[in-house]
Amino acid sequence: MKTRQPTFISALILSTALISTAAVSAEDMVLVPEGSFTPFFLKKDNANSSSAAAQAINAFWLDATPVTNRKFQAFVNKHPAWHKSNIRKIFTDSHYLAHWQNTQGSADTADLDKPVVNVSWFAAEAYCEAQDKRLPSTDEWEYALTDNGRDQENLQKQIINWYSVPNQELPAVGSKPANGFGIFDLVGLIWEWTADFNSYMAPPDSRNSGDKNLFCGSGSLNASNLGDYAAFMRYSYRESLKGNFTGRNLGFRCAKDAK
Repeated sequence: MKTRQPTFISALILSTALISTAAVSAEDMVLVPEGSFTPFFLKKDNANSSSAAAQAINAFWLDATPVTNRKFQAFVNKHPAWHKSNIRKIFTDSHYLAHWQNTQGSADTADLDKPVVNVSWFAAEAYCEAQDKRLPSTDEWEYALTDNGRDQENLQKQIINWYSVPNQELPAVGSKPANGFGIFDLVGLIWEWTADFNSYMAPPDSRNSGDKNLFCGSGSLNASNLGDYAAFMRYSYRESLKGNFTGRNLGFRCAKDAK
């Protein structure tokens, strides 16, 4: 017994270490555990339902941070069809990688660890596929944001403050603490593409342009949480996007099935 106990303790320590390292892979992904999630709006293919219902989320891997200029530049170097001078017009608007302004059409050295922006959904999806990954679904992204309900009041304040005053200069990814899942920068840095970004029904704003004194009540139809103004903005923004759109505060991160 005296000779077996250290072996058992060593095995236990080794097992614990293996479990710990499995939570964050060498590819800087975080394993998000399975759970349930109530979508903010109904999906378009579920339009006859009266309300959004909670649905199960399988465990999945998610990039710990948004994709950086450094990583996207490596992708473009390997896949020149996605260089700003080569990309087909059907896959993007005219602002693709507009912040890569040096003569080589690449990112400035000072920006390498900042999130890549000005990328279309098509380019984001191509990047993820090249890494044997995929874009996260909207449900997976929102589930990761809810963080198992941890510190929701403070999170909502943080989101609203950021929406009201967007970053004038993007910082490097991972500059702020991670959430309870170990994921950085889901809010406070950039907006992010999801695989099914426009699959939800955010009711249209019936106001005319410039009607600043009117409130659009139709926008709240079928919402699962009328008090979550940040979610109204997030879902409405996604609903407004097209796959070839690029924006100076719009980037992405990748996901991967856990199995």
